[in-house]
Parts: sequence; structure tokens; C-alpha cells
Amino acid sequence: MNELNEAKIKNSHSFNYIRNEEAKKNDVSEEQNLQTTQKRGQPKINISRLPPAFANQNKRKQIEPLIIKKEQKQQVQQNIQNIEAMQEYKQRENNNHLKNPFPHFRQFMKDQKKIHEELSLSISTLVQSQIRIEDMITTGTLRSYADSSPVKKMLHAPTMKLYVVKEEPLHNKEIRKNLKDWISFWQSKCSNSIQHVQIYSTFWSTPEGYVSIVMEYMNGGSLQNLLESMGVLPERSIKQLVQPILYGLQRIHQSGAQCHGALGPSQILFLRDGTVKLSQGLQYRVQIQGNSVINQYILGRVKDVQSLYDPSILETPSLWSKAPSEKYHFPIQDDFVLERANDIWKLGWLLLNCAIGTMEFHPKAQQIYEGSRIILEEITKYIDQLKDTCCLLHSEIKVIQFVEQNSKIINEPTKITILDLLPSDKFSVEFIQFLCSTLKIDPRQRLFTEQLLQHQWLTGGKECKGPNVQLKELLSISNAWNTFLPEEFQGQGAQKLERLCDALCLVLQNSEKPTINKMHLQENSPIIKELSYDMGINAKIVSERLISIFQSLI
Repeated sequence: MNELNEAKIKNSHSFNYIRNEEAKKNDVSEEQNLQTTQKRGQPKINISRLPPAFANQNKRKQIEPLIIKKEQKQQVQQNIQNIEAMQEYKQRENNNHLKNPFPHFRQFMKDQKKIHEELSLSISTLVQSQIRIEDMITTGTLRSYADSSPVKKMLHAPTMKLYVVKEEPLHNKEIRKNLKDWISFWQSKCSNSIQHVQIYSTFWSTPEGYVSIVMEYMNGGSLQNLLESMGVLPERSIKQLVQPILYGLQRIHQSGAQCHGALGPSQILFLRDGTVKLSQGLQYRVQIQGNSVINQYILGRVKDVQSLYDPSILETPSLWSKAPSEKYHFPIQDDFVLERANDIWKLGWLLLNCAIGTMEFHPKAQQIYEGSRIILEEITKYIDQLKDTCCLLHSEIKVIQFVEQNSKIINEPTKITILDLLPSDKFSVEFIQFLCSTLKIDPRQRLFTEQLLQHQWLTGGKECKGPNVQLKELLSISNAWNTFLPEEFQGQGAQKLERLCDALCLVLQNSEKPTINKMHLQENSPIIKELSYDMGINAKIVSERLISIFQSLI
């Protein structure tokens, strides 16, 4: 037992001894490797194969100044070339100026003229901007027809003047542009004209989606109202209408515009003294060229009032719609414009309605309206088929037959014609000839405004046939419903006056200082007369009530 223990102890001592010896050998070998490694030199690296950033820094410092000098030299050469080119250009310009100084003077005069026009435009815009829509009080709504937007009669509180405000819808950008261009043309070319209704100011997006146009108030109504109350007009009254309309059209045609476009009864407005003025025809401008769907919506929307003188009552296309643009298939003169010729046709149609009244009672009214539409919108397609015709009066049967053949309607002979509705004891031969000159089927044969103004019917001095009635007398009869009522029936007018006074108190408290004085509110002043006539009550009552309102606010 003791022998076995001693053998184990000996074996353990031998194992430890061997392990220690091996550790010492390993330490010696590592120390020798370290010494040999330290004796080695630095590794050799091929600089040419490395990126420029790892190259010798001293060599880079030597090359960079040379590169900079080369770039500076190129820049100096470029600057010298630019300076030489500039000197050559200035010398050439100076030589040209010495040879011909007039183009520079002409350009200077053009610039001065442009500055003057811009200054005039800014001044006119400033004058128009004195009217604020917030200072307007609605006193009533004028009649609107199927071809027009709502029209309001409004009172400007600081000046106590009546205006008309028309709210025209803006369906898209094209309509907005058309309206803006036409209003700008009207203000620049037709301002201060006695034949045109004036536009004083415009308010865009007021209300939202509309443009509010502040216009001159015409207290005599429109030709539409006059025809509906009187039925027909005598030749003498028609003659008083024609010259102002022709002068108005002539100014529009000669000022660069193609046409008026919407010459109808609702566009002829009056003052009570018989003055005739031409309105803007905005419904023609809000139409979109070639878009029949939108145009049908604009011109065909239902209104509370529908006139017998509007073709839409017969379910026919409106005669005031914009014709699609197309190339002419017949030779034309240099100064011929189809749209202007269509204005002349619409003038003849307007005078025909004044003479015979509405076409509703004509047995072939539907065919006549459709034929008129074709003549206005599609004449270039059918000019060969209608080449042997004269006018709507003398070629009425041919026009009706043409429409019935295209529409496949059974042709029945008519028992009455338009000429039968113009008897010789009521209308002169010269008037029939004037209508013939305006209602020519071929637009190239219609006379211009200058030629119509020299027509024998207007310049001959021959007495007109029919009743000897002036236009002013007819207007006074047409507006007789609005005269002063007996005192016991003035209750409604008194209520209207009180509502106006309440609105004046509210508006004047938040507006600028009134520019009207006490003299303008006297009983015999034009403002008081107009308001009293509009309300149907005594002018003295209106004057006293308004004076008390203004004195309470001062």
C-alpha cells in the first residue's frame, strides 16, 4: 500500500517537471521571433499603383501651384476676349446711332405714349374704385328673361344715386376671360358715349362664383318691356330707335370688336325722355365657342318671366347664340366679317318684331325661326341652295320650303306672309326697303352700318306712315303703372321708404362720409324725384324723411 502511494507521487512530480520545461521552451521561441521581427525593414510599397491621396505629399505640393497658374492664365485670356467683344459692340452701336438716330427717337415716343396710356388707365380705375359694393342698398329687382342674369336696382348710400348691378355667373376660366376682355373693351371704347350704357365698376367673385357689374340705371325700361305693354310700334317710333342703335353698332365695329352679338329687345334700353342706348349683350360673351351643351344650359335655363318676343317660347334654338367657327366656303371681301353681318340681320329682325309684334301667331312661325337660325349659324353650308333668294321678306316661301325639305315636313301652302302683316297704309316703301337691306339671306349682300345710316328711309325727310306718336309718349304710357298713387293707396310705398331709411342708417354708419348735401335732398332734386317715382309716393314725403336720416347721422 505504501509502495503504491510512493509510485503515484513520483509520477506526479515527473509530469509537472515535463510541463514546466515545455513552457520555458515556448517562451524562448516567442522572444526569438519578436527579435527577428524587429530587425526587419519597412515593407516596400509601389506608389504609382495607389490613389492620389496616398501619394507623396511633397510631390503634390510642388504640382498644385503649376495647375493654378495654368487656370489663371486661361481665365485672363477669356476676360481679354470678352472685353474686346464688348468694346467692338459698343463701337458698332455708336456708329449706328450716329448714322440713323430716328429709330431711337421713335422708340422713345412709343415708350412715352405707353406710359401715358397706363397712367390714364390707372386714373380711370381709381375713379371706378370709389364705388364700393358694401355701400349699395337693393331697392328692387328688374325683370330678367331667359337670355339674361338677375338684375338688381341698387342705391349708393353716400351719393344717393341709383345704379344697376348685374350678377353674371362664371362657369369656368374661359367665360371669365371672355367677360373680362369684353368689359375692358366696353370701358375703354364706349365710355362717355351717349349711345351705350356705361359700366362704372366690376366686383369679381362677389358673390362667390359671380361677377357683379355696376352699370348705368336706365329709368325708362327696355324695348322688351315696351313691346310687351304696347304690342307693336308705329313707323315713326321705330325710326327714332334705328339711328342710335346704328351709331352704337358702328362704334363697336370700328373699334376692333367683331360684333355685338346679342342685339335683341332686352338690350335696347331707354331713359324717360326717350333717349335710346345699347346695352352690353353679356349673354353672348358667356357662351363657349363650339360647346353646345353649356350654351344650351346658359341660354335655356327657366325663368319666372318668359317673353313672347323670345324665340325660346316656341322651343326653337335661340337666335342670339354664338355660331360655331368654321371656314367660309365662298369668296369674301377684305372688310367683310360674318359676325358683323349677323349683327345687321339681328337689327332687321328686331325692327320686324317692332312692326308686326311677335311671330307666334304666324302659321309658319316654327319654320321661320328655324330658317333664321340656319341663316345665322349654318349659311356657309347651304349658300349654294339659297343663292337665288333675296331676303326674308321677299323670299319667305323659299326659306320655309327649304326648312321643310331638310326637316322632312309635309309642305303645306301658307295663307299669310310677313309682307301681308306690313300693310302699305301703315308702313312706307322706304321702310320695307330698309328691312330688305338688313334681312338679306346672303350675308355678303347686307349693308354695313355706314351705308344704312345713309339709307333713304333715314335721310330722305319723307313723312312716316301710320300714327303720329313719339317714342317718349309710348314710354310714358308703358310706365303709367308706376305713377303717383292716391294717398289712401300709398301704404306699400311708405313701407318701402321705411325699409330704405333703416338700410341707410346701417350702411352709412360703416361707410365713408356722405358726399351729398341738403340741396340734393330737396323736393325738386332729380334724386328725390326718381325715388318718389319709383316708390309711387309724394316727393315731399321722401325728401323730409331722408333729410331727417342724414341729419341724425351727422
